[in-house]
Amino acid sequence: MLIETETLILRSFVPEDLDNYYTQVYGDAEVMKYISGGIARNRDRTNDVLQFAMRHEKTYGYSLWALLSKADDKFIGHCGLIHPGESQEVELACALGRDYWGQGIGPEAAIATLRYGFETAGLEKIIALAYADNKASQRGMEKIGLKYKGITDLYYNTSLVWYQLERDEWQPWPNFYRLTQ
Repeated sequence: MLIETETLILRSFVPEDLDNYYTQVYGDAEVMKYISGGIARNRDRTNDVLQFAMRHEKTYGYSLWALLSKADDKFIGHCGLIHPGESQEVELACALGRDYWGQGIGPEAAIATLRYGFETAGLEKIIALAYADNKASQRGMEKIGLKYKGITDLYYNTSLVWYQLERDEWQPWPNFYRLTQ
């Protein structure tokens, strides 16, 4: 799977992404501050997430995807759709390497992911979760049209801010988007 936006490529993970994934996301304590309790992970744990993403995509047709810069093909992070824990809910999840924060990359990737979820996967609802002190993620969720629903402790064994968007509330953005299966 490959999604192209104006400045990004979202594509299926491959095993060769491990080094970049570890460097940009899971091995960086500052990035991990708002993911899984703020603890950087080792390469083995990063590989577990990578393998999970590849299995998830085979099972559901969507997953976390590798996020790359279209200009230079650099690995930026991940964005995609997953089932949080054992839930049947579908979560929009996005994590960027620190060098890519504050550049509008997260919302661009998330908009493309929502479009895939509603148009291609046929989802009826997509949720998004964040730690209460992760104000940047919450602003991003609101910017792309997700609605605040409250606080939940149903996922990841912690209290999180919960947003969601239903298909009938979703309006496609006019941004460039191309899907290649």
